[in-house]
Amino acid sequence: MVDQVADALAKMQDDDGYLTYGAIVWDALDSGQRESLKQLLFQGPVWDGNVPSKSARDDLIRWGLAARCCFMGEQGYTVATYPAFSIFKQGHGEPLTKKHGTPG
Repeated sequence: MVDQVADALAKMQDDDGYLTYGAIVWDALDSGQRESLKQLLFQGPVWDGNVPSKSARDDLIRWGLAARCCFMGEQGYTVATYPAFSIFKQGHGEPLTKKHGTPG
């Protein structure tokens, strides 16, 4: 599945692909990666101690779907990127309850 994610992400780099390949990326993510992505999208930024899976978070960062950030003057947080939101929407994911990030 990793190759499928990387291939679809590469195809999202042009205007036509950006609106076409997001669902393919969503389908290629495993359940832990999807849950981590949804948490970042709807409850982020997320402190490292609160991510459901550090390996899933690391995958999302490697693929450009998440990024490390500072929040309220503290390091150790992760947020979703714009492409992550497009992938979630195109994949018709079910949103989590919105909750803004809080310091760890």
